[in-house]
Amino acid sequence: MRETVHAWGLSDSGEPAPGLGYYWHRFWEFGGDFRLWILPMCLRGILRRHQFDSPHIVALGKGVTIIRRGGQLVTGSGVRIADHCFIDVGARGLLSIGTRTVIGPYTRIMAATEVRIGVRCMISWNCSIFDSIGHRLWLEETGEAEIEAPITIGDDVWIGPYSIIMKGVTIGPGSVIGAGSVVRRDVPPKTLVYGNPARPAGRVVRWER
Repeated sequence: MRETVHAWGLSDSGEPAPGLGYYWHRFWEFGGDFRLWILPMCLRGILRRHQFDSPHIVALGKGVTIIRRGGQLVTGSGVRIADHCFIDVGARGLLSIGTRTVIGPYTRIMAATEVRIGVRCMISWNCSIFDSIGHRLWLEETGEAEIEAPITIGDDVWIGPYSIIMKGVTIGPGSVIGAGSVVRRDVPPKTLVYGNPARPAGRVVRWER
């Protein structure tokens, strides 16, 4: 039996998740246009709350597809999933999305095994995150290839548009993935990478939303 997985209320550093008062303050701080935009997303999250294994309401954009084949989908508070995202959680899969993480439109996430996304991450539009290639594959040199492996994305990671995060990758906290990158290997903490395949291009001091 799978171990129970709780929504990420704490970051890797143990920082507590913000309470309701924080979100209420932000709701009024950003003005009328923001409120008109976020309220329908929150309503969709309430109506589709049964699709998540956590008590938090996820702000959902239009046309978000969530396919659950028996696995777990847990989130922290303040998570936003933008328009036309596609999420597929397999029968043995786990997708965990940390507090205040934002996922941009048309992004696709597949969790056949485990995909863990940290707190305060920003995942841009048209990204792909998949822990399985979906089909068995044999190579002449090595025989049958590994088809699935867990993905871990640390806290405060920014993933640029059209990036692909492949199976078995761990991205360290505070890292930035440049637009259009294909990440096939682990990324150390606070590292800027870009390209295909993604290679280190600098040391990140900080980044802002």
